[in-house]
Amino acid sequence: MTHSLPDRVAPGFCVVFVTHGGALEYKAALLATSLRARLGEKVPILAALATPASSWGALSEASHNLYDRLAIPIREIENPFGTAYPIGNKFAALALGEGYEHTLFLDTDMYCLHAPDFDALRQAEAALKPADMALVPTDANYWGRLYGVLGLDLPQMRVLASHDQEVMPGYFNAGFIWVRDAGQFAASWLRVAKRLVEEPGLEHKWPWLDQLALPLALVQLQKRIRSLDERYNFPLHLKPLGKSGRGPFFCHYHDLPVLAREPELLGDMQGLQQRFPELAEVLRQSVDVRAYSPAWFAGSGVSPCLEDAGRDLLITGLPRSGTSHLCRLLSERRDTVIINEPAEVFPALASGATPWGIPRLYGELRRDLLAGLPVPNKHVEGRLVDDTAREFDHRLPYRAQLQSRSFTLGTKNTLAYLSRLPELHRVMPDATCIALVRHPYDSLSSWKRTFEHLRTAAVQAQPVGHPDDPGLSGWQRKMLREVVACDCLPVRRALWWRYLACQLLEMEQHLRWMRYEDLVSEPSGMLDRLLGSASLPDQAPLSCLGNEMDEHERELVAAVVSDVAGSLGYVL
Repeated sequence: MTHSLPDRVAPGFCVVFVTHGGALEYKAALLATSLRARLGEKVPILAALATPASSWGALSEASHNLYDRLAIPIREIENPFGTAYPIGNKFAALALGEGYEHTLFLDTDMYCLHAPDFDALRQAEAALKPADMALVPTDANYWGRLYGVLGLDLPQMRVLASHDQEVMPGYFNAGFIWVRDAGQFAASWLRVAKRLVEEPGLEHKWPWLDQLALPLALVQLQKRIRSLDERYNFPLHLKPLGKSGRGPFFCHYHDLPVLAREPELLGDMQGLQQRFPELAEVLRQSVDVRAYSPAWFAGSGVSPCLEDAGRDLLITGLPRSGTSHLCRLLSERRDTVIINEPAEVFPALASGATPWGIPRLYGELRRDLLAGLPVPNKHVEGRLVDDTAREFDHRLPYRAQLQSRSFTLGTKNTLAYLSRLPELHRVMPDATCIALVRHPYDSLSSWKRTFEHLRTAAVQAQPVGHPDDPGLSGWQRKMLREVVACDCLPVRRALWWRYLACQLLEMEQHLRWMRYEDLVSEPSGMLDRLLGSASLPDQAPLSCLGNEMDEHERELVAAVVSDVAGSLGYVL
C-alpha cells in the first residue's frame, strides 16, 4: 500500500531530477509520475532537462505531454563537465532549487512508493543516506588527503555502509540529497568537485567524483549532516523490497530487470499507467522498455499482485545425501521449479554480513521464468540430474512449463547453504527450508570415491564456509580449524561431516529434515510430509545400508560422529 502527502501541506521545498532523451527518458517518466502521485499537487517538482539535445537526446512529445499533465515544469541545464561525465548533470540540476528553503535532488532511476515525513526532514540542514558499499578507500589517510585539499581536517563522523555495514568516514549515496539553500550548496559542491579533478595523483575520482565532493562541500559550508536509513534511498538493485511494514519511501533500482523482479512495483506501475495514460504512452514508445518486456512495463496483462507470489524452498543437506535426487523428484511436481546448485549463490553468500543476494536471486528467477526465458540448471533434456557425480554436471539453459504465476521455486546447495542457515532464515523467513541427511558410513564412503574436495575434506578451499570466513562464528571457525589440522583422511572427513550435521541440528526448529533412506523407501508420501506443515513423524533407528567402509574406518568415524549420528536416527 502506498501513502501520499496530504494536499493541504504547503511545502517550502522542491524536488528536482534530471531528464533527457534516450534510456533516461522512461526512468524520468516513472519517477515524475510516482512523485506526483505520492506527493500531491502542491509540491513543486522540477524536471532538469540536459542540453543540448544533440548531446543528450531530445524528449519525445509523449514525455512533454506527461510533464504537462503532472504540472512539472521543464528547466534546461548544462553539464559543467560535458558529456564525458553524465553524472555531472546533477550539479546543475540541484542549483535549480535556488529560492526554496530546502531542495530534494533525486537520481532519475528512483521510484517513489511513499511520501516521507518532510516536516522531520525540514529540521535538517542536509540529509543523506550512507553509500550502499564502500566503493572507494575508507581509511583515514585517503579521506584525510581529500579534506586536506580544501585545508580541512578529517571530521570525526563515521557512518556504516547501508548494505555491507563497513565503517567509513561520511561517504554518502548522491541519489538522494536533501539540503537547505540548494543554490549556495550546488555552487560549493561544484567548486569542490573541480578542485578534486585538478588535484594530481588523487585516485578513485571517476566515476565517484560527485560522492567524494559531497561531504567535503557540506563540511566546508559547516552544514550539519543527518544520516538517513535505507527507506529514503533503498538499494533495490542489491536487496528485494520484502514484506515488512516499514516500506521504503524511494527505491533506487538502476535498471529495468530490477524493477521487473518486484511484483509490488509492477502492480503499482500498472496502477499509475491507468491513472496517467500519458505515462503508458512514454513506456510504450521506449525502445529500452519494449526490448525487455512490453507486457510488464506497458500496462498489459494481469497484475502480478493479483496472485500469491508463490512458495519458496531452500534445499540443502549433507553432501552425497541424495539432494540432487530430491531436486529431481520435486521438479516433477506440478508448477514446481527447482534450480540445482545455481552458481549465483556463492557471491551472494560471500558479500556482506546479510545475504540479501539470495532472495534477490529468487526474484530474478521468478521474473525470468514467468517471462518464458531460460535459466541455467543441471538437467538433461529438461529432466534434472539425479546424481551430479554420476551424470551430467554442467549447467544448461532450462525452460519451465508453468500453469500459474504462484509456482513453487526452490534452489539447492549443500555446503554453502549449510554454512549460512541462520542468515538465510533471516532474509527469507517465509521460505521452507528442507534438508536431507544420510547414514555417515554411506555418505562418507561416497565422499571418498566421488568429488576431490570431499575426499580430502578441503574445507580451506571452499568459497563459503572456510576457516577464515568472516561470516562464521568463533565456534564454527574452531571446528573447521580442527578439520584442517587433522592428517588422517578418514577422521578429517568425519570431522567435517560432523560439523555440517551440527549446522543442520542447530537450526532444527527452522527447517524440515529427512533421512535419504526414508525418502527413497516411499518417495511420494515422504515428499508430501516434507513439504507439509505437520510435524514429521519419528523414524525408527537406521543402520548402514552399504558395505563399502571397512571395520577400521568405521571405528574411526564412529569415534567422531556417534553423538550427532544418533540425533539423526542412525545406528553405528
